[in-house]
Amino acid sequence: MTKKRFHKYLPTKGYDLYWILIAYLIIGYFYPVIGIIALICMIAPVAVAIKRGRWWCGNACPRGNMYDRLLAKYSPHRPIPKFVKTFGFRLFMVMFIFTMFGVQMYFAWGDINAIGRVFWNIILATTVVGVVLSFIYAPRTWCSFCPMGTLSSWVSPKKAPLPDGFVNIRVSDRCQMKCKSCAMVCPMQLTPYDCRGEETGYLDPDCIKCGKCVTACPIKVMALKHKK
Repeated sequence: MTKKRFHKYLPTKGYDLYWILIAYLIIGYFYPVIGIIALICMIAPVAVAIKRGRWWCGNACPRGNMYDRLLAKYSPHRPIPKFVKTFGFRLFMVMFIFTMFGVQMYFAWGDINAIGRVFWNIILATTVVGVVLSFIYAPRTWCSFCPMGTLSSWVSPKKAPLPDGFVNIRVSDRCQMKCKSCAMVCPMQLTPYDCRGEETGYLDPDCIKCGKCVTACPIKVMALKHKK
């Protein structure tokens, strides 16, 4: 996928939530206790996913917002390595991150500033990794194996709804799967066209409910199915 093709479907509405991340990192450096706020972005994605799938990742995550609205303009948009999407690697990342977090929290316990610094350090480190991967592969490479995203995908219901009254993505039988425009603009590099003609619609647990695939369809055979 070329950068020009991707830019056509960059989000043009909504809020630049990535400023929240930038402010968090700057303020947290001087006032470590602020780091505890990261609990929101650790709990909310999983809590929301129980009913709405990875909606948080595509619509409320400040770091994900940074990938889509800022770094996507400069990323080469190369294929995300397949191994980072495997169950084994993602399980390893969940265990690794939480083990590191637990060990640091053990030594910081009792000192509120030290506890805040533990949260801040993890957000900083994972953000740096995510940014680097954005410039090597694709903007949402980190999201493919982000521990919180992984946990969210594991708890997502089989029929996770899209935001604002939409149930799922439907692909008409008229789709011949030749252009694959939907897959070309998917931030997670998924293949929405695979659900052609299915009554249940597109329900991949890693779908972040952004709707770019619907916008990209040249013959409008994709649709967001409304709740009745």
